[in-house]
Amino acid sequence: MNNSGKFVLQVMCPDQTGLIAAFTQGIAQNGANILDLTQHTSKDINTFFLRALIECPSDATLRIKEHLSAMQAKKSMEWQLLDAEHKTRLALFGSTTDHCFYELLLSHRDGALPCQWTCVISNHTVLEPLARAFNLPFFLIPSDTAKPEQEKKFNEILRASQTEGIVLARYMQILSQEFTEAWKYKIINIHHGFLPAFKGARPYHQAWRKGVKIIGATAHFATADLDQGPIIWQSVQQVVDTVGIEQFIQMGKEVEKRTLLYALKLWLEHRVFLYNDRTFIL
Repeated sequence: MNNSGKFVLQVMCPDQTGLIAAFTQGIAQNGANILDLTQHTSKDINTFFLRALIECPSDATLRIKEHLSAMQAKKSMEWQLLDAEHKTRLALFGSTTDHCFYELLLSHRDGALPCQWTCVISNHTVLEPLARAFNLPFFLIPSDTAKPEQEKKFNEILRASQTEGIVLARYMQILSQEFTEAWKYKIINIHHGFLPAFKGARPYHQAWRKGVKIIGATAHFATADLDQGPIIWQSVQQVVDTVGIEQFIQMGKEVEKRTLLYALKLWLEHRVFLYNDRTFIL
């Protein structure tokens, strides 16, 4: 197709007959080609989900949107048509650990993440050399800054850099309800979520001393309710009793890195659907 672009169509509506035919025929009749389509019906909530990657000439997008708008009232549906080639602008928040930072920055440099980093924001100076190495602006906002002042500075930086989303790469500070609501479903966090009984400092040390046999991590949307936001992806790692604490911690870091990276890719590719704070991945 000449002067064509790629778009992701997300649809969510009550389940009913003829949905897939209505979407595919409407897309084709308006000059678009479907490259990939995934659909799912969740019977317990009687809800249909569809994600389609389509290619179409630029002048066809308006016709497709008009077609979807006409269907909207009839089908009681929610929909989005998103530019699949847009590089989402993301800010990285961190504190003192760098394993998740390296994973994301290196994956982006290798072309594995369809995003653009705007800046690094931290409550410590530890990550500043890493930010500079990747030519990213670094902003220090110390932990002892009052919370309203902290988040006022966050928003000033994020607005000035035209940031569209935030990744908490082991950022060890609690965000307020006001801030998380303003950035709802746009803040992705990583948590050692398969160690729920080991709260507080040094959770891997606590788990190792108890002889746990499985560890893991959870990537989720950040909310004011600490580590309780909608889950995007989870991974686990089996642990044998012969490993020492250093190896145990390294295993934990590895599962955190791959979980956060995969969850971010899912979100950037518009594969995450939300229904009453419940996620569906297509």
